[in-house]
Amino acid sequence: MSNVCVSVPELQVMNDGWRKPFRQACDLIAPVWPLDQWIAVNSFWGLRHLPASRADQVLGERGGFSMLMPTEYYREAWEGGRIREEDLQASIAERGDERNIAWYLDWLGRNPSTAAPLRSSILDTYKDASGDDEGAGLADTACDQVSRVCGAFFDQRQGRWSAAGDNTDTSLFQFWLESIRQDLSLDFSTGLKGARAFFKTLPDDMDEAILDAIKRIHVSGEELEALCHSLLLKVNGWASWCRGEDWRAGLEGRSSDRCSEILAIMLVWECAGVAFASTGQKAEWQKQRARARRSGDHDNRSRLWVWQRAFEIGYQRSLWRALAAVPERQPASDPESETPVAQAVFCIDVRSEVMRRHLEYVLPGVQTLGFAGFFGMPIDHQPHGPYAPTRRLPGLLPASYRLIDTRGSLREDLAQNRSRDQREIARESVRKAKYTSLSTFTLVETTGLAWAWKLVKDSLKKGHKAREEEGVEGRLVHNHGGDPLSDAEKVALAANMLRGMSLTRGFAPLLVLVGHGSHTDNNPNQAGLDCGACGGQSGGVNARLAARLVNDPQVRAGLAAEGIKIPDFTWALAAEHCTATDKVTIADRHLVPDSHVQKLADLETGFEEAGIRVRKERATPLKLNGLDDENLKQAMETRTRDWSEVRPEWGLANNAAIIFAKRDKTRGCNLSGRVFLHDYDPELDNDGGLLEALLAAPMVVANWINLQYFASVTVPGVYGSGNKLLHSVVGGNVGVVEGNGTHLRIGLPLQSVHDGTYWRHEPVRLTVLIDAPAERIESVLHKQPDVAALVENQWVSLHRMTDNGAERYDNGSWIAVV
Repeated sequence: MSNVCVSVPELQVMNDGWRKPFRQACDLIAPVWPLDQWIAVNSFWGLRHLPASRADQVLGERGGFSMLMPTEYYREAWEGGRIREEDLQASIAERGDERNIAWYLDWLGRNPSTAAPLRSSILDTYKDASGDDEGAGLADTACDQVSRVCGAFFDQRQGRWSAAGDNTDTSLFQFWLESIRQDLSLDFSTGLKGARAFFKTLPDDMDEAILDAIKRIHVSGEELEALCHSLLLKVNGWASWCRGEDWRAGLEGRSSDRCSEILAIMLVWECAGVAFASTGQKAEWQKQRARARRSGDHDNRSRLWVWQRAFEIGYQRSLWRALAAVPERQPASDPESETPVAQAVFCIDVRSEVMRRHLEYVLPGVQTLGFAGFFGMPIDHQPHGPYAPTRRLPGLLPASYRLIDTRGSLREDLAQNRSRDQREIARESVRKAKYTSLSTFTLVETTGLAWAWKLVKDSLKKGHKAREEEGVEGRLVHNHGGDPLSDAEKVALAANMLRGMSLTRGFAPLLVLVGHGSHTDNNPNQAGLDCGACGGQSGGVNARLAARLVNDPQVRAGLAAEGIKIPDFTWALAAEHCTATDKVTIADRHLVPDSHVQKLADLETGFEEAGIRVRKERATPLKLNGLDDENLKQAMETRTRDWSEVRPEWGLANNAAIIFAKRDKTRGCNLSGRVFLHDYDPELDNDGGLLEALLAAPMVVANWINLQYFASVTVPGVYGSGNKLLHSVVGGNVGVVEGNGTHLRIGLPLQSVHDGTYWRHEPVRLTVLIDAPAERIESVLHKQPDVAALVENQWVSLHRMTDNGAERYDNGSWIAVV
């Protein structure tokens, strides 16, 4: 166990060999975001360069789990009619399989057992103290130790002393190394005599420690990448957090290598496992590595993918049927004019589909549109007070601008900042007092009565936490440098937004930009119910900023010069749709011209009537059937204030498709709240630039959401955050653990996808349907490698609208499906 010295020339030579597989292993891990900025992430994003079925095999070999549901799930879907004979036949035909339906039914009925998971790490060969559990022991000990260190290192709020100190450049690896060398109980907890002494012999430099570990383990190339990936999957939650730190740093132009640091830690643990392993353990480990190279239970997995695809074809069958039932074009305007009475632009979020459908029913003269809910405003929002700016844009994009709240004068801004500073100082004093050594004996007794009334109100569901979102006025400046935007830059922002939603003509008197958010109490997962396009925040701030730009006379003049002529009678305003109560609230009513007050009143009546209909549709999945309109509304509002409610709403559960087309193609269809709807007019996009932007951004975001929900259902132990009732928040906003555990849980809680009896989300890959010429879509695939990877590797199912139905893209060909 002596240290291995490596000469400088040898070190440089080895550097050329290990860095690439080391980096590739890190890139296979998808990033995650903090709780207060939580956005859905494609859990398999790092594997998008592989066919989905091959990625499933890789995860089975390296992580010991499958991306798919167990066979019982597909058997129930077959027996319940969710998968029909024609669906299974179509799936078999897509694969080009010679076996028939009877063979697959027989295979499913035999309930084939999956092979034992592969163990590519030597840590898995160590049994626990009782000697009974092959999968426990040193592997669990190592993962728990690394997780505890990560929890301390990344804690930004709950710990009274910052583990990393004031130096933001502190290395996670160095912090871990110091911690493990000071752990006097290490020999006992690992069951390895001399473990602490071993870690003391390691090089202090991370690169040297990595090289030392690789040399001891005797692994290189693809095998090194596989081992590193396997080790990261053991601490997938914290590895994903580290990957997110790197991702966000890159968006801000900073350098970060946290994922490499946690991988180095796990690799050193693997090295320790090799150093202390017996001859028998090493032999068993070699067998496992050889088995992994030969691949595992691939036959059963490939057959299960046939059933998964049949399940997805079953959903697509219902989608084609709904689209085929589009009624004749309803008049979207007064019969004497082609101008709609109002235009309401909603986020593409699947929850908006339900509201749009009912609003169009109760107010036929309205035109609704779908657009990404940040309304093309790539901003950080700086509120008054001592708070960090909040990102309000998709996680894929960097924030180019900053919106700074202002009361309109420097004096008022200073007063507001001072007030909020004092309030936060008081709150921080209470937080610090809670964690002092004597607080157990003094704080409860002295402050308990002060909190009693609040506890009573909360228990009676009388309290309500209102959002503090001002932004009626705001200074829009560049994020770097702080210079205000020029008129030309403001025009470009507004023009890109209007072109992105295919709205460059035919403006209505009222143009309402409807952001969305969700109001709940005592919910660490609150951001997951808000607008993902706004970085896990509500969309009101973005909507207000966008409306202000559209109303700016100088911006309108600039837009007219670019061919977008907004009539003088058009007034833009913002609104927010609460997805928990389906109430739409208009912002800045006092700014609406007198000439538009009655029009706004009529629209608000339409929103109210639509909300009633939406709540009735949502009542069944929320188990609120049988209530009249007023009591149903009250019940849903009560859920937002109930601090014991684990399912205030279903969020984006059951999302399944995204459609890029004019609303005429889908208006009047009941899409069951399962479809993202983004307006796209192919006649306004001759060069295909708009379609390229839509597929590279909104489609990718929809894919992230879709596969986040998918993974939280199919692999809840790895990509789901577990039981809400057991959650403890760690690090302020870092994430959650279950109970007194140390492993960071990512993804969606069980209660967000399961109602206690049934899964509320059907795990299907995203169906993408586009109204555009085939060559235009193919051109985008050639220009956008990430989009092409998602399509060609079957992470999404790509289709286009035709006069006769729809066609599916398959390896460069278009095949009619309906």
